[in-house]
Amino acid sequence: MHHLAAGTHGPSPVIIALFALGGLAAVWCGGSWAFNVRGIAVRRAANIRDRHQLRSGSVLMGAQPWYHRMLGAFLTVAGLVLLTAAYALWHLN
Repeated sequence: MHHLAAGTHGPSPVIIALFALGGLAAVWCGGSWAFNVRGIAVRRAANIRDRHQLRSGSVLMGAQPWYHRMLGAFLTVAGLVLLTAAYALWHLN
């Protein structure tokens, strides 16, 4: 048990790769939503609004473009955190 606490083994390259790839995917997708690339946030909000209005007639918060842009910004920040964690794990090795 002592060798685990001492940190004799570095992080697995697979874990580092998963963090890095997940971070890149989150930054890519989140950035697309946050900056409304090709109108993705507007289209997604319109699709949700149309589906929901057919069922209940009311409008959801998720049917607003600003909501999807905000989610994209949070996803981008989460991706940057994952990339930072991957970088830190890589340097622990």
